[in-house]
Amino acid sequence: MTSQTLNRSARIPIFIGLCVLAASIIYPVYFLAIAAFRTQLDYQENPLGLPRQWTLHNFSVVWNGYGAGPAFLRSILVVSVSTCLVLLFATFAGYSLAKLNPPGAKIITGSFVSVMLIPSQVLILPIYLLLSALGLVGSYTSLMLLYTATNLPFAVFFLTLSFRSISDDILDAAKVDGAGFFRTVGRVAVPVAIPSLATLAVLQFLGMWNELLYALILLPDDSKRLLTPALSMIGQRYVNNQPLVSAGLLIAASVPILLLTLTSRYVVEGISIGSSK
Repeated sequence: MTSQTLNRSARIPIFIGLCVLAASIIYPVYFLAIAAFRTQLDYQENPLGLPRQWTLHNFSVVWNGYGAGPAFLRSILVVSVSTCLVLLFATFAGYSLAKLNPPGAKIITGSFVSVMLIPSQVLILPIYLLLSALGLVGSYTSLMLLYTATNLPFAVFFLTLSFRSISDDILDAAKVDGAGFFRTVGRVAVPVAIPSLATLAVLQFLGMWNELLYALILLPDDSKRLLTPALSMIGQRYVNNQPLVSAGLLIAASVPILLLTLTSRYVVEGISIGSSK
């Protein structure tokens, strides 16, 4: 038996495993799609079959009738601003820890790792009391500050590892040309670290987009609900109307799917860089 035959034999289980994994990912999306584009009666008659008549009625009802449209736009605003703030602060902090070697850099980096191990549920009460004392509960600012603060430890740790891989010769050349700290970071370090920044941005955005607990607690007003809490309320009220719930879930999933489609090249490159370190 040749090595080529062995290689082919080894590929078969891998191929089967990948097919099973792909099916497990595609099936929920397929189920949501066929349920969202059909009427309740059609769904009850044949839940797994294709719709007899495709309709956008469920999307219209969820978007306009149950407030998913405004909640969608509010989520885009809050999550986008929070992601940008995390990237901004983490970029400068990560670069400083990686290249400026401040006193206690290893201790600071280790503290970020320790903070990441704390369950978010433990912080609910102190965070709520603090934001309540500041008069921020019920405002989008509270959620932006929370998302930024709670996601910074991982972001700083992630970018610190990324910036360490940048050659010091490139940075020294920029300094010789008269570049200061901010110019070196913006014109040299950031372009080199684009794959890592894109990967981090996607991870942060998806985590904030799907977050439910703090969004429910800090924004109790129905008129200020973000998309995930709004869809949770719709699901509880109309649990028996699967097409309506599926339409809402498909709306929520559209942003992550679009984001991953547009940034997949950078994400794969960023993961490859991280795995090679």
